[in-house]
Amino acid sequence: MAYQDNDDQIAELIHRIQVYVLPRRIRTREFFVNFDGLRSGRCTKVQFGRALDTSGVRLSDTEVELLAEHFTQDGPNYKPQVVNYVKFCEAVDVVFNDADLSFNSSQGLDDSMNGLSNSMFKASMTQFIPKEVNDMERINHIMHRLAALCNCRGIVFKYVYQDYDEPRCPSPACFNPKRSGKVTKGQFTRTFPFKKEFTNEDIELLAERYRTDTGDVHFRAIHNDISEVLSPDPPPFPESNLILKPDGTQWEHMTLNPVKKIQAKIVEKRLRMEEYFADFDALRKGFCTAGQLKAVLTILNLEKEIDRNDFNHLAEAYSREDGMFCYALFCRDVNAAFTIPGLEKDPMAQTPLPDATTTAPGRRNRMTLSSKEKQKVNALEEKIRDRVAKRRVWLRPPFLDMDKAHKGFVTRSQFGRCMGLLGFELDQTEIALLSAVYCDRGNHNDFNYVDFIKANDPPDEHEEIAMSQLSSPYQEQSPSKYFDGMKVHPCDRAVSPLLT
Repeated sequence: MAYQDNDDQIAELIHRIQVYVLPRRIRTREFFVNFDGLRSGRCTKVQFGRALDTSGVRLSDTEVELLAEHFTQDGPNYKPQVVNYVKFCEAVDVVFNDADLSFNSSQGLDDSMNGLSNSMFKASMTQFIPKEVNDMERINHIMHRLAALCNCRGIVFKYVYQDYDEPRCPSPACFNPKRSGKVTKGQFTRTFPFKKEFTNEDIELLAERYRTDTGDVHFRAIHNDISEVLSPDPPPFPESNLILKPDGTQWEHMTLNPVKKIQAKIVEKRLRMEEYFADFDALRKGFCTAGQLKAVLTILNLEKEIDRNDFNHLAEAYSREDGMFCYALFCRDVNAAFTIPGLEKDPMAQTPLPDATTTAPGRRNRMTLSSKEKQKVNALEEKIRDRVAKRRVWLRPPFLDMDKAHKGFVTRSQFGRCMGLLGFELDQTEIALLSAVYCDRGNHNDFNYVDFIKANDPPDEHEEIAMSQLSSPYQEQSPSKYFDGMKVHPCDRAVSPLLT
């Protein structure tokens, strides 16, 4: 092709050189310095062509001559170094200036060379036009899936091929220039990040669409197409928020008087509350503030037994008009579990010891069941008791194996496993019914297997007598009716004179 010496042809040649040097990050001035020992900024026309050939730019002799003529600087002392390569390098290196990608006359080119717009300049350098394939609907589906996978897994597609695009050292395996955005088809297929999600046909179709004229795959164009549909914001930081399911279960503690809850814990721990209230009542009037009541409950480690509503109900029930809390009346009601008010006035009165029923509100929190649910539970337990009685199934060993700490309860899943080992094929509905009765720790997981065994495998009369005798205190046995220790047999008297 014959080029004429005009500005449009020069602009096209400069543009071709810029398209070549930008992705490879080549600075053309480095190739001219060796020919300019005096650093005058000029070289001969032959040296100008040799420097361009060394940089990797492939131009014909006519094109090199045209560029050399354009950047020739005439002068009396310039020959034969008449080509001003500094202005040529400035015109080429303007492509690395992000602020202005247009040409101007101060860089050695006339104003008429500004006809090439910035948008066309960027498009010719950075964008790659994918090839049209037969099944465009399928390729659109592949690109949509690829974008979604990169987004949800936080993968930047161009970084997958960064080792091929930016090698640390020269290697014969690097067929493409540095930062060219292209890899070979084998490298693209071998390093594709989603081989399990895509078939080989999908990968081949993707490589065919983004294949260049030299047979390589332009992975940077794939990355640009994916980035257009993805959000530029970084992926959200993974979180694991606690989202509790709505629980409509009614528990006994919801309707239980807070005095009963505190009374059960006081009896269980054998505490005396008057001594702690006396520290806040120097005049011993029997009153304190609501804040001091909360302090006493915190000291006794009882604040976790009642919630805010229970505390407000308690403070309102025992407070007088001015808001002062009558702790004397409160302590009297709590102490009624193990003593009788005015006991000193009746010396012959006897107080019963508190039993397990007194502390049950503090240790148990059962679910409230309807009448239909209770009937279903009774029918299910009747079947279990009948099978245990007929086959003489011993329920305790599997539960003891699960309860290594001997706490008296196992988890709900462990209960299902134990019943399966014993031959009871219970479904999830039946396990849920039994858990509603024997999960008495205020949650749906801790299953009280001790009460379950007592209800479904009760001991007979002889076992109860034996257990009561074993747990009862020692009693001296009555004398035998066959022997009398005070009498001596005549034979013994004859053998042993000392006993006479």
